[in-house]
Amino acid sequence: MARKASELKKRCWLAKQRLKMGYWESVKNDPDVKRTAEYVPQIRRVYDEEIAVTSTSPRDERLYKKVCDILDSSEITVNPIGQLIERDVYEGLDGAARQRYILELSQKFRELKERYYREKTGA
Repeated sequence: MARKASELKKRCWLAKQRLKMGYWESVKNDPDVKRTAEYVPQIRRVYDEEIAVTSTSPRDERLYKKVCDILDSSEITVNPIGQLIERDVYEGLDGAARQRYILELSQKFRELKERYYREKTGA
């Protein structure tokens, strides 16, 4: 138990140091992060306090068409996120970026599924 507490204190101290030293500002301005953001355009990021934008970009419309096809099919879909993944984009990302991509895609799927049902019911 004492070891867990000391590990937690260490992690907290390191996080505080990153904040003091401007780590998140440097990450925000890092070209590699901007390149990743091109692949995953609307991820919520803590360091720049972005929120997901409900825009209708061409990418969103392509995803919406795929979501409609999934929901309209008579088959039971076990893994809709797997069907929405753009494999070439996914393969080009590192581990953390892949996780962010999947989380972004699942959030987008929920939003687009709600849009689909709203449009179907006319609400």
